Amino acid sequence: MKGWLLFLALLLPLGLWADPLLEESDPVVGKINGQTIHLSQLEDKEINELRVKLFEGLNDRLKDRALRELSKTDPAYKIKQSFDISDAKARSFYDKNQLASRGAFEALKPQIVQYLISQELQAELERLYSKAQAEKKVQLSLVEPSVLLVDLPVETAYLWGNEKAKVMLLEFSDYQCPFCGRVQATLSEIRKDYGKKVLFGYRHYPLPFHEQADEAAIAAECARDQGKFEPMHQFLYQNQQALQPADLKKYAAKVGVANKAQFASCLDQEKYRSRVTHDGNQGSSVGIRGTPSFLIGRYDADKKSVHGEVISGALPKEQIAAVLEKYLKP
Repeated sequence: MKGWLLFLALLLPLGLWADPLLEESDPVVGKINGQTIHLSQLEDKEINELRVKLFEGLNDRLKDRALRELSKTDPAYKIKQSFDISDAKARSFYDKNQLASRGAFEALKPQIVQYLISQELQAELERLYSKAQAEKKVQLSLVEPSVLLVDLPVETAYLWGNEKAKVMLLEFSDYQCPFCGRVQATLSEIRKDYGKKVLFGYRHYPLPFHEQADEAAIAAECARDQGKFEPMHQFLYQNQQALQPADLKKYAAKVGVANKAQFASCLDQEKYRSRVTHDGNQGSSVGIRGTPSFLIGRYDADKKSVHGEVISGALPKEQIAAVLEKYLKP
C-alpha cells in the first residue's frame, strides 16, 4: 500500500493522467475513512526529490526523442558531432576554478577538455530543443513539481546582514566537512552582494562520521560568548585537519578570545552540546541529510522564522544567487 501511495504522489503532479485534479496546486491523492488526503499531507523532502528526479528523467527522454525524430527529416536539427576546445579556453577554466591545488594544468587538461565538450554538447542540445519548441514541433505536457516549502524558526542561529530583511539564507554546515569549507568563500561574496537585502544565518549540522565536528561547533559557540564567533568560524574552516580540543584552544587565542580560561572551561564542559544537537535535529526536521545545506526563503522578523526551500551542496555563487533573487522579487 505504501508503495502505491508513493506511486500516486509521484505521478499525479507530473501530468501523466488526464484528471482535473492535475490543475490543483495540491492534488488529492486518496481518501481515508472518507477524509480527503492531499499530496502536501504525505510529501516530505525525500518524496519531493523523487518527483523532481522523475520529472527531469522524463523531460530528458522527451528532449532526446524529439531531437532524434526531428533530425531524421530536417537537417537543421542535426546535432553537431565535434567541438573545438582551445588551449586558451581550457587554461581559462583551470585558472577560474582554481584547480592548481588538484594538479598541474597539463595533467588535468584532458579531463577539462572532456568536461567542456560535454558542456558545449549540452548547450547545443538545449538550443535545438528551444528551436523545436519555438517552431511548435515539440509541445511539453509534463508539469514540473512545485518546490517543497518548509518553515523553521531561526532560534539561536548566528546572524549576518540586515535583520529587517524580507529574505533569509540559513546555512547548516559542519566544520569538518570539506565541501562546507569550499563554499565559505562563495558565501562571503554573496553576503557582500546581498547584505542589505538578505539576512544570513548559521546553524550547526555536525555529521556523525566527523569525530571532531561536534567539538568544533561547541568551540564556535564558546567563542561567540566573547564576541569572536566570526573569526573563530573562519579559522575553523581554514584548519579543518586539526580540530582536537587542544587545537581549538590554540585557535581561540589566535582569534583574540580575551578570557582564555573561560573559553577552555566552556569547551571542556561542553556548555553548548545541547544547542549543537538541537540545531542538527532542527535541520533534519526539514529534510536536511548532508552538508552544506541552505534554507532560503521569506523571513518573518516578528516570528523570527524562515519559510522557503532547502538546497544542498557546495553550489556556485550563481546558483545560490538565483534562488535568493526568486524570493527577492516583489
